[in-house]
Amino acid sequence: MGRFAQLVGNEAARRALQDALSTDSLPGGYLITGAHGTGRAAIASALAIASACTNPLLQPFDSCDQCDSCIRATKGTQPELCHIYPAGESIQIWQFWDRDNRPRGVLSHGLQFAPMVGRRRVFIIHDCEKLTDSAANSLLKVLEEPPPYVLFILIAVHAARVLPTIASRCRQIRVLPVALPILTAHLIDQCKIEPDRAGMLSAYCEGRVGQALTIARNSQAGQEIEAVLAFSQTLPSARRVEALRLAEQMRRLATGLHVLVGEEAPDAAGEEGSEAPKERAARRQQAAVLELMSVFYRDLLAISVAKDTARVVNSDKIEVLTALALRGTPVRWSACIDCIMTAMRRLEANASVPLLTDVLTMKLLDEALT
Repeated sequence: MGRFAQLVGNEAARRALQDALSTDSLPGGYLITGAHGTGRAAIASALAIASACTNPLLQPFDSCDQCDSCIRATKGTQPELCHIYPAGESIQIWQFWDRDNRPRGVLSHGLQFAPMVGRRRVFIIHDCEKLTDSAANSLLKVLEEPPPYVLFILIAVHAARVLPTIASRCRQIRVLPVALPILTAHLIDQCKIEPDRAGMLSAYCEGRVGQALTIARNSQAGQEIEAVLAFSQTLPSARRVEALRLAEQMRRLATGLHVLVGEEAPDAAGEEGSEAPKERAARRQQAAVLELMSVFYRDLLAISVAKDTARVVNSDKIEVLTALALRGTPVRWSACIDCIMTAMRRLEANASVPLLTDVLTMKLLDEALT
């Protein structure tokens, strides 16, 4: 959690939120959308903390960082700032309202009571596109007419994935990737890393500030990236008969990624013994491998087409990439990128991971592409 002043990029979104706070014209709910890693949760947290702050700064509006509410929020112990995550594959109605033998509904126990610590009670619903129909319908009235001391903040990838009746009751804020020079300068200033590494991370994350900060602040993330790149370097010169062995190696490699994919949300475990969180984690890990591989092949394509090292993300591996790029043609590297993109879409559509990786590796090693 942090303050508006600590955020980077998305100035228009921040100004809109700060203007609403300064004029006390907050709606009952916000829908914050954007790709994973763009900093949606950071903006949501800054909004939540500032809206609950009892002694906010003005011009521009921001949390004071010193009142009891802000201090507790920084420690993660502000009881009136409530985060709701999917339980298993979805966000279910019993997470909001008491049902049968499940007296755990956060709205049943918090909605009717005015805040005691801060100025508002804030309910932050993560991945709100995963609301079940019953859970979503149960929110309609409170989103339309919430108590004056309540603010709902919903987070999703895209508004089109959210039930229209939910989206229409919220004011929408779109979070965009940050311009690469701005993100690079931010990483150098905040994380004290070398300019070359900051530029590489900015390019790899494509302006997704949250993902870039996570990687920059954790040395293990660099090791995970290096492991995937080392694997990728073996592919252009491998033979097709090695495809299944390499596919198995790809899957083992994915299981070792932890920092790049993030940790499972604390409330996301779902039912006892559920395999859903493990399955989601495995798919995120495999997606991270594919994303890094796509960056690697884009580097090969850039060098192969125009010897364009300025567009190379892995700039510290120019010599290796140049040698590998000569093993194929632009047509081959472009076809490989298409294969990886197709695999990523199928992975998101719940295709079998073993089958997907077997097929992908055979296609990447297809002699017809050389």
